[in-house]
Amino acid sequence: MEGIGQKTEADYIFDKTIKCDVCGKEFKTKQVRTGRARFIGTDDILKPMYEGIDTCKYDIILCPHCGYAASQRNYGHLTAKQRKAIRENVEPRFKAKENDTDTYSYERAVRRCKMAMLTEMVTGGKISESAYLCLKLAWIYRGEIEEAQNTGETDERIQMYHKYENEYLEDAYNGFKQAVATEYPPIAGMDEMTINYLLTSIAVNLGRNDEAKQFGSAILTSRMANAKIKDKTRTVLEAIKNN
Repeated sequence: MEGIGQKTEADYIFDKTIKCDVCGKEFKTKQVRTGRARFIGTDDILKPMYEGIDTCKYDIILCPHCGYAASQRNYGHLTAKQRKAIRENVEPRFKAKENDTDTYSYERAVRRCKMAMLTEMVTGGKISESAYLCLKLAWIYRGEIEEAQNTGETDERIQMYHKYENEYLEDAYNGFKQAVATEYPPIAGMDEMTINYLLTSIAVNLGRNDEAKQFGSAILTSRMANAKIKDKTRTVLEAIKNN
């Protein structure tokens, strides 16, 4: 039972009206109220953590009319050729209608993120942006694991979420490694040291310890890396020693 004055997830979000960049129709999407949720920090794979809400569920904007989806950071940044590709390859097949609810479930957040991945694939976006969406999916599944543990879901279901998290971490890892070799920083909004840290941490999560040490050492020996990111890198590398 909610205590008096205790905030629910719905208190942190609001309905924002968006005009679709592809079909031109208006729709409402739920977004987090700026400044309402208190930022706690990021976890080992840079998942943003806020008090009272998992903001990762609300980052993707999805047009319910044509299926165009993208993260808030990238929404609306399309060329005429990309809009045409969405109209021809996404809109005719898009049938997923969403019910109006006070909040988004993790299942819904997964569907929305996968639609954003489809948009990236159809429009020929950068490999780094596809990798970042895979990372976002891993974040969403990590949040779903926590929720499942708190609500007493079966071990079988929790293990299934762990499996999905690792699969998308693997895809993100491979994508970011390719992006580092083919793109100039910033990559998906991250500078060189942040990307190296992320690759270090994901490699640790995937059990690729030698690769983790390689990426981690690039940070620890760099004059460009600040003390904070070096400390975070040492922390994730400690997990190798403790295994």
